[in-house]
Amino acid sequence: MRIIVLLLATVMVLFGLTGVFWPEGLMQVAKYSITSTGLYVVAAARIILGALLFFGAGATRMPKTLRVIGVLILLAGVSTLFMSVQRAQAFADALVAHGADFFRVAACLPLVIGLVIAGAALTKPVSR
Repeated sequence: MRIIVLLLATVMVLFGLTGVFWPEGLMQVAKYSITSTGLYVVAAARIILGALLFFGAGATRMPKTLRVIGVLILLAGVSTLFMSVQRAQAFADALVAHGADFFRVAACLPLVIGLVIAGAALTKPVSR
């Protein structure tokens, strides 16, 4: 399970690095994922990632923290299921209006969370 958590952390770190170094590419992906099918794919990915993180957290050094992060990702996926395409488009337009620098700063969140998850997965759990 630690390997799965480490793979999830790697995906998050790569996503964050992409946003920091190539925000225009991330903005294009955001525009293309806003279709009815795209929203379902994003929702499914979030639900799967959140569930994997939740259930894999027990094999890490910080299981409670990672379970909370997993639940938040899972809830983001469930809430995406109830978002209309028009609302998602308006949200994306508002984010894109802020420009590339905003995306660079926002991409630091998954980057930092991914690094925290990786640190928790790479260190041995404390036995009590």
